[in-house]
Amino acid sequence: MESLEGVTFSGGEPMQQAEALLEVMREIRRVAPAVSLGMFTGYTESELAAGRYVTRPRATAEQKRELWRTIQRFLDFAVMGRYEETLPVKEPLRTSRNQRLVLFTNRYQDGDFGPQLLEISIAESGKSVLTGFPVLGVPA
Repeated sequence: MESLEGVTFSGGEPMQQAEALLEVMREIRRVAPAVSLGMFTGYTESELAAGRYVTRPRATAEQKRELWRTIQRFLDFAVMGRYEETLPVKEPLRTSRNQRLVLFTNRYQDGDFGPQLLEISIAESGKSVLTGFPVLGVPA
């Protein structure tokens, strides 16, 4: 059996549950300190740093800034920025040109993430499942 390399948090929007996200990250680090942690967020780094994001339960801007600083210390990487369907890109992990891959540790380099892959599974019943990062205008 292969070992787990990492856990990636994605949407909805992970930062809307920032306190719970932090709790889960702490627990993962406690039981599996070598596991990498990543996140996909629609927020930019500057929005998070300024505390300009929605979270539940409600928090002050200073509380949100502190939450982000703490969460950031747990992350190895994050893909940050809103998805814009009119700005397709083929860069690893990103789905639009305005999104940034931010590396918070030296665990990964940009080249460690492979090309966009797409898998389409069609069951005998006709149910189809698309998994991966489809790029607008690029055939699967």
